[in-house]
Amino acid sequence: MPYKEGKKWRGAVRFTPSVGKQLRRTKLFDRKREAEAWERETLKVLELADRQKRKDMDTVGRLLVAGEWAERYLDYAKATWSEKTYDSKRRAFKRLFRDSIRPEMPVGEISPAVALDHLSKLNRRKNGNTANKDRKNLVAAWNWGAKYHNMNRVNPFQLVDKFPEKRHPRYVPPFADFKTVLDTADEYERFVLLTTFFTAGRKSEIFRIKWSEVDFDKGTVGLWTQKRRGGNWEFDEVPMADALRAELAKHKLQAGKAEFVFDQSLWMVRDSHNRWLSKLCDKAGVRRFGFHGIRHLSASIGMETGANILDIQQLLRHTSTRTTERYIHRTTRNNRAVSALDKAMRAPSSEHGLWDKAEGES
Repeated sequence: MPYKEGKKWRGAVRFTPSVGKQLRRTKLFDRKREAEAWERETLKVLELADRQKRKDMDTVGRLLVAGEWAERYLDYAKATWSEKTYDSKRRAFKRLFRDSIRPEMPVGEISPAVALDHLSKLNRRKNGNTANKDRKNLVAAWNWGAKYHNMNRVNPFQLVDKFPEKRHPRYVPPFADFKTVLDTADEYERFVLLTTFFTAGRKSEIFRIKWSEVDFDKGTVGLWTQKRRGGNWEFDEVPMADALRAELAKHKLQAGKAEFVFDQSLWMVRDSHNRWLSKLCDKAGVRRFGFHGIRHLSASIGMETGANILDIQQLLRHTSTRTTERYIHRTTRNNRAVSALDKAMRAPSSEHGLWDKAEGES
């Protein structure tokens, strides 16, 4: 709307484009009518330019091919998240290109029907767990493409409903089995297993420990984690148990000028599938378990010996007690309610009037 500025009229236009900051245009005129006409024409030009820009951006998104989308997203994922997370995303794209679409297909042609067909195949060939895991990764990849490469904001993978899943709890080895494996292991394998057990660390965290992060005076071991929101690396210090202190002190004498506590050239460090640990379990004659099973074992022993949920949360380094509660739910073998039922069943029937009544009625 024009406004008077001295003896002239100033036309003023404010316009907010689809992408970017608000634009402001002004111009002085002798007459109000001229200023109004200029405002209408200027606004029309800005709206036309914005529509064309949106059209060009949409075209860029539609012309991006699936292979290039995957490559760009995986480069981002590799630089942002852990190797395990990256590998999960890479496998999702590998299955997508193997089973359903060509890498040269424009992403604009990936419809909800294409997404449904692909995930349904995966559900039939594998299971709902795998289909939903790939769905989650592809939804995230598509949202990233929409944000950074102007892909369609309607996410075809997100429109597909999740599939029914059959969830099995993670296997947690009995402490006796863990001890058997310890007794079977050589000195270095034992060192790895004890460090994992006493710190409740993840595999990626254990093998990344540096001697500079082991503080014998404070009695702490430093662990770096990338498992938290945003993919940032965060540093935590965990208390050093006496048995772990002894192990670390012994290996420190042999380490020389080594930077890392565990030799990075060793096969066990580079073995992403823990084959060495599986072979060790086979040799010990126990059911196979992995690093995360040991982590759960540490939590379960803590609960069974009287630690509270805050102690377990600190041990596992969870930012939320909800995550810790899931661990406790999966690992707790003792339950006072179940114990009460067992005690009631073994008690004489005279102690339970209800049972006597039921027997009389029958």
